[in-house]
Amino acid sequence: MLDALRQHYSKVFYNYRWLLHFLFWFLFSLVVFDQFERSGGLFSSKQNSYSAIYKLSYIFIMMIQAYGIVGIIKLNSNRSKLIFWSTFILWFLLCYTSAAALIYHAVLGNPAMASKPDTDFLSIIKNSFTSHLFASSIFIAFYYFVDIHDQQKQIQRLGDFKAQKIALESSFLKSQVNPHFLFNTLNNIYALSLKKSAQTPIIIERLEALLHYMLYECKVDRVSLDDEFKFTTSYIELEKLRHNEDHCKVTVKITGDTNGLVIAPLLLINFLENAFKHGTKTSFGKSWINMEIETTAETLHFKLQNSKPQKPANAVRSEYTGGIGLVNVRRRLEILYPKRHVLAIDNFPEHFEVNLTISF
Repeated sequence: MLDALRQHYSKVFYNYRWLLHFLFWFLFSLVVFDQFERSGGLFSSKQNSYSAIYKLSYIFIMMIQAYGIVGIIKLNSNRSKLIFWSTFILWFLLCYTSAAALIYHAVLGNPAMASKPDTDFLSIIKNSFTSHLFASSIFIAFYYFVDIHDQQKQIQRLGDFKAQKIALESSFLKSQVNPHFLFNTLNNIYALSLKKSAQTPIIIERLEALLHYMLYECKVDRVSLDDEFKFTTSYIELEKLRHNEDHCKVTVKITGDTNGLVIAPLLLINFLENAFKHGTKTSFGKSWINMEIETTAETLHFKLQNSKPQKPANAVRSEYTGGIGLVNVRRRLEILYPKRHVLAIDNFPEHFEVNLTISF
């Protein structure tokens, strides 16, 4: 209820700021006219036939000063404090001196006032400083309440919108992992079924367990490192069923304490898919894949190496790009671990290597 009222009045302030500014200057003008009339001095209509012109000129100078300060605040918001305060003070002194010159001009046009003490230009500058500074401070306070406060709210809303956009993009990228993974695995199952392999029913059963994790346990932003490692090793065991030791040797080494650590789900699976896809292609030699994971309380280091298919000397090597999977995981890392990850993918003559370091 309170949030709804706050949003309603914030919207009203935003839509009718021009009216608030008009009311402020209208009231300010009434105060200026009243105070100068009460003074009975040089701006009094009884003493000076140009009283209204002087009063309006003074108000005009104050308006120029006020909105000039607004412009200085906006233009220098991202610059150094020295430039900001230098510009601010110079503009204030320029407008203040102009107001003092206006008062002095009024004195010169009023012989009765000119004969009084402390009516020279320097005395006028000194004596009117406090009132001028007070009037300027009132406008700055008003502007902050009406404009800057509302702009900060807009910036906050923009920040919330960006956060929601990033969350949606992250969710979308994570959802892309499922069909990508499923597509590759079903292709493998199809290939085995054509060979009428006895491993096909076992692979389907293990695939069901992996999909259960992906569809139901990965809905959260973070999962335990233990669960993610279990999923990763289960995928490796699934692939081992398709590739016997004579065709592909797989080595897994996981060290470090994972107790209480969490990670964004499904970050490592794309690298493993590519390793098995590109590193175990039909070749003239034996394939191999090495995975090492080391964890500490602050970081995770993931290292994955896979051999390249050996081909005849006259064969043309295909370049490793990784496809949509690596594009996906790169973007997810940028969103989920901004400035807290280092990803290096190297294409060596004999093998591919992935090194990923994540700071928790």
